[in-house]
Amino acid sequence: MANSDSCYSSPAGSLSSIPGIAPRQPLGHSSSQQFFKTFAPEMASHDEGNPNGDPLHGSEHNTELWNIFRKDRLPEESKWCVGFTDSFFRVFKILFYIFLFLVLIGGVIVTRGGLQILASLLGDHDRRFPNRTVTQDFISYLFFFLIAVPDTFKLLQSVGQFVFGNRESPTCARFLIVITREAFHLFGLGCLLFKVMPYLDPLQTCLVTLSVPVLPSVVNLVSYCHRKACQLRNSLKKFFNILSSIFILTAFIVVIITIAQSDNVKITKRQLENGELLAWVILSVVLMSARWIETYSFLCRRFIEDSKDKRVIDKGYVTTHMCSSFLRIILLIALFPTLYCPGIRGINETYDAFMNLTNTTGSLPLNCIEINITNKNINTTVFCLEEGISYWLVIGPFVAHTIAAFLTTHFGVLACRLRMQRIGFALPLTIATPLYVLLVVVFNETEVTFANGLLQLKSEDKWLLFAFFIIGWAGQFWICRHAWFKSRQDRLSYANKLFVLPHYCSAMVDLSLLHSRKKRNQSKEEYKEEISKADSKVYICATMWHENRIEMKQILISIFRLDHHQFQYEYSKNVLHHDEKDYYTFEAHIPFDDAMETNNATNKRGPNDFVRQLMEIVDEAASAFYQRKITLHPPKKFVTPYGGRLEWELPGENKLIVHLKDKDKIRHKKRWSQIMYMYYFIGYELLMKERDPTTLTNPNFDDVPSIFQLLSEHVKQKAENTYILALDGDVDFQPEALQLLIDRMKINPKVGATCGRIKPGGSGPVVWYQRFEYAIGHWLQKSAEHMFGCVLCSPGCFSLFRVKALMDDNVMRTYATLPTEARHFLQYDQGEDRWLCTLMLQQGYKIEYCAAAEAITFAPEEFKEFFNQRRRWMPSTMANIMDLLQSYARTTKVNPNISYFYVFYQIILFLSSVLGPSTVLLALESAIGSVFGVAPWLAYLLIYGPTILFIIICLKAKTDTQLNWAMVLSAIYALLMMAVFVGTLVSIASEGWYTPTGMFFYILVGTFIIAGLLHPHEFGDLLWGVLYFICIPAGYLFLIIYAICNLNNVSWGTRENKTAVLEHSGPDRKKTKKKETEDEIDFVTTEMISGMIKQVKKSNLAGASCSEAFFSIFRWMNNLVILKSLESVQNIFDKTKDEVEVDETVGKNSLFKSRRMKTPKSKENSFDDRSWATENVLQSKPSVLEPLEDKFWKGLIHHYLYPLEADKKKEENDKEMLAELRNKVAFGFFFLNALWLATMTAMNEAKHIINITISQPSGPPIIIEPLGFVFLVVFTILLLLQFIGMLMHRHETLLHILSITKLTQRKTHDIKSEIGKITKCAVSDESVSDSEEKEEEAIYQDEDMIKRAADERAAARHHLPNRYEKRRNQALNLRNTVRKTLNQQHTLDTRNRRGGGLKNQAFAILE
Repeated sequence: MANSDSCYSSPAGSLSSIPGIAPRQPLGHSSSQQFFKTFAPEMASHDEGNPNGDPLHGSEHNTELWNIFRKDRLPEESKWCVGFTDSFFRVFKILFYIFLFLVLIGGVIVTRGGLQILASLLGDHDRRFPNRTVTQDFISYLFFFLIAVPDTFKLLQSVGQFVFGNRESPTCARFLIVITREAFHLFGLGCLLFKVMPYLDPLQTCLVTLSVPVLPSVVNLVSYCHRKACQLRNSLKKFFNILSSIFILTAFIVVIITIAQSDNVKITKRQLENGELLAWVILSVVLMSARWIETYSFLCRRFIEDSKDKRVIDKGYVTTHMCSSFLRIILLIALFPTLYCPGIRGINETYDAFMNLTNTTGSLPLNCIEINITNKNINTTVFCLEEGISYWLVIGPFVAHTIAAFLTTHFGVLACRLRMQRIGFALPLTIATPLYVLLVVVFNETEVTFANGLLQLKSEDKWLLFAFFIIGWAGQFWICRHAWFKSRQDRLSYANKLFVLPHYCSAMVDLSLLHSRKKRNQSKEEYKEEISKADSKVYICATMWHENRIEMKQILISIFRLDHHQFQYEYSKNVLHHDEKDYYTFEAHIPFDDAMETNNATNKRGPNDFVRQLMEIVDEAASAFYQRKITLHPPKKFVTPYGGRLEWELPGENKLIVHLKDKDKIRHKKRWSQIMYMYYFIGYELLMKERDPTTLTNPNFDDVPSIFQLLSEHVKQKAENTYILALDGDVDFQPEALQLLIDRMKINPKVGATCGRIKPGGSGPVVWYQRFEYAIGHWLQKSAEHMFGCVLCSPGCFSLFRVKALMDDNVMRTYATLPTEARHFLQYDQGEDRWLCTLMLQQGYKIEYCAAAEAITFAPEEFKEFFNQRRRWMPSTMANIMDLLQSYARTTKVNPNISYFYVFYQIILFLSSVLGPSTVLLALESAIGSVFGVAPWLAYLLIYGPTILFIIICLKAKTDTQLNWAMVLSAIYALLMMAVFVGTLVSIASEGWYTPTGMFFYILVGTFIIAGLLHPHEFGDLLWGVLYFICIPAGYLFLIIYAICNLNNVSWGTRENKTAVLEHSGPDRKKTKKKETEDEIDFVTTEMISGMIKQVKKSNLAGASCSEAFFSIFRWMNNLVILKSLESVQNIFDKTKDEVEVDETVGKNSLFKSRRMKTPKSKENSFDDRSWATENVLQSKPSVLEPLEDKFWKGLIHHYLYPLEADKKKEENDKEMLAELRNKVAFGFFFLNALWLATMTAMNEAKHIINITISQPSGPPIIIEPLGFVFLVVFTILLLLQFIGMLMHRHETLLHILSITKLTQRKTHDIKSEIGKITKCAVSDESVSDSEEKEEEAIYQDEDMIKRAADERAAARHHLPNRYEKRRNQALNLRNTVRKTLNQQHTLDTRNRRGGGLKNQAFAILE
């Protein structure tokens, strides 16, 4: 255990020995010099005792010259990799902006041009030929596919979501609205493609499509006026809304007039007359407009919102989209041959005829001749005798249009999800159509022939149309202005939250995206209310018990880092008035298990050495993070019903609260600590402190289906945006990791928990083994679980939980259940985090994995500690998976993220884990036989014999003996694993390189390598794969056997026998021990004399001689002295450990046992448990909890957390139940593995009879045992599924990182930099009067005094006479001073902000 020195030297016998707890004398505000003497002695002048700064009398600093040597002054670690990564993603984001802009603007131009070419071809043939031509039929089928393909994709996607769990039912009204809207849109779109576009030129077509939002513009105007009726200041916006509607309507009227006035002569019977064409134009525009009314209708959006949860919109959208897509396809099939294309040929006949009329080689089509025209402006032209046409002139535009439409929609939606919508969405979609029109006009004016002249402008009023196109475009620009503004949408939100219709419309991709983009249909007051509710609060909860100094320091540095980071956001939001989307508040809590001990010498009960160790490290961790000496305010100390509380205020004005749990007052261990803080945050902070938490005065929560029905909207919204970050007491993480977890929570309100990427810390072979194990587990298994269903376990060392999910039925209350059955001990307490996740999954919540949120936690470094940890994890994992699988029917019904496919996937994984030991044994036996040529019976004996022996040892021997045997056998079998590797290569070489074994080997190795390449910063973890491979018998054979055979052992297994390391035990601590020893000796002496007198009185020496009486008394006294001395010495040594209880110290045969046990331990006030909170601090009394909080704690302890009394009978019953469970599980487990071994061995022996033969092009045929082949195929499929899930998750992680990458640095207030500036100031000398020293309020509470002191010292710099006095000007620790001002700052802030030292200082800096 590594020690970490401190700059303090004080006794550790009580809380006064902890840095920062030394007594402070109240000072006056005018005495800056006394202030620096007391709280920042490094900066104070010492002229009184050393007027000339003589080094012989000590330096100007309080540190002697002989004690100037420092520690923890290491240079900052190189962060070139972090800087490179940040720069890489910034550059990548800029390039991605450019890519999005080009793809969208080019995609719109290509889709419009390609569609217009096909439509012009269709109209051209309609005018030229009296009957339908093959080319017309072929293009009509292409139009059919243009409409049907998006609907088919939408149908398949909806069916997949429906099958895999999302089966919510929509409301009847919502269902009818969507069905009607989609049917109208399909009919209008078909009219546009088949009846309108073939007879219009490109400019007219653009005007018609530009007029499609005519109804949405009117609805937008009405909706806006409805919301802003009483707000005269919004008259300008109302005017522009009216003007935009007029512009679009005018453009529509102009295009209708130009069509009506066109002098097109009807040549064929099938050609439309102007009146009929106008009817189709109006009908198509009106019907297609209905699709986007919902975007702009305030009333319509309110109509479909859920009345109970405003954020859950469009419930049952999967079912609605599935039905609407199916209906659109059916309508299209029905209308296509009857209304749109009557008399069309069959699809096969059309395709064959079209291929005969065209030439796919690129030469002249049939029935066409080539005529060379000698004109510099006209190239060689192809004239067709009948209807023949170039193949690529039809197929090329169709393929280009289809690909461009899909890419435009995909990347347009992606730009909005990444919050890159201004440059990557709104700008290209807005200017793409005008740019397309401009290109068409330029081509026509310059007489450039493109696509055989199919994009020519035929209207005589083209300049009039162009002018009104610009006018209509301006109106549409104003209507779609909401696409330019970044709403407070969450990063990576689902498409259905961002768009009214998230599926693309191929014919009008730009209009579909712009007008489907959801807008905020709220009043400004409602929007501000929503913004105020959207801020998140995070409770940091790090459970502690017996962590060492390094582990404690690591978690405290993470908390200081988070405090510093959060202050930047708070400063940016409250001072700079930025709209900080990522703003959140937090409190840090540390529930400290078994934190109290009794000092038998003083009969006082107070914090133990581990708490003292933590208190020593608080300032040390702050100094390590800020890279200068930091001393926080002494903590407030509370005596609470559960023990005690220490409360610090961090430099960023966030709180660090340590809950000292007394196991005599409250239940201890990790699960009960979690229940303690969950009930505290939810039951007290969220509900009891709320003014109106419920909708009724006296609600009866037992009579409602859900408790949320009786909770107020404010409480439900607050619960949804409040999170608990569960941590272990040794975790190291960055603030950005927490922000990434919060992002995942905000995307989906049904996400109950999110975990990050856990990396094991430490060194040694056991840690190296775990590095590869953790890497593969996260890369493949957790990624696959996240993509295909839900993560089954969100580890308690670094996971974020949603408060609303925890307070739901059957979650937190069930989590507080005592175990009553044998399996409960395994499921409830051995893996409490997994059980909590199981409860959340069974209640319908999703658990996700965020790979970009990384955290480091110390992993076991010793073999025995590692086995004991996994001995807890394995049975808990199996018990929880079995519980989830047994409840699959109910879980799949209530949880849309868990499907039957996912349940089947977990069943296969579970069976493969159960059969893992036998699979390892089979591989070892086969390898020994093939490599060493050992006889089968000898191979069986060598492999199965030690395994059976180890099973017997684990069932009969002690734990330490079991672990010793496990170490020896793991080392031996690790050597044999090299034979497995060689045997695999021999098998591949002898049977062929393409055998099933070889293919599986290639897939396995290739999967690991590709996974490592996709995680470049973790690629080094793959190097430990060799160690992991040779240790497979240890992890998949002996560890599993050890865990199964020790199911009846429910101890924690780690950190049970550790002791705290205090750097400041000091003289007071020694005096305390000495006093305790003296009291014990006095007590023993008194007992010895008293006992001796009693024995003498009872002795009958009357008949004895003097010599006999003398020797009898002497022997008796000698024996008594020896007995008492031995027992006293033993008792003294036991007490030095501060761990042994009084009743354990006294032996059963003690002569003075009765006197020592006179005061029962169970009596209240038997120990002084309050004085620790008043030792050597300013407060004469401990801080007192609010009466409401005190009532809460007493009620919580009474109902759920009361200490469990020792009941030997119950303990014996529990042991018997656990032993019986162990026997049943062990028998079933070993029987299944033995059955599998016997079956596989028999099948292998009969391989020449029962086999699968695979022939090879070269070499002998491969003979495969069928059962093993099936097993290998199943493993391969699982591996491939996990690989696909990993690829999908890496794509999602890349998008997440891209979305949080900022191109410009946010203007914030850097505490570190500012402190560096302040420390350059100086402080002047001032005398101190006695009256000033007696003032009640400490000077460090006044921020202005700090500034005045610094200014005065700066002004006196030129008066200092010599180099020793000049050295006094260096403020080496003013950072310490500034930090202290944060604790109790007066309300002197004139800017109406809540008080705070650093924040007031920030105002001064800005001025």
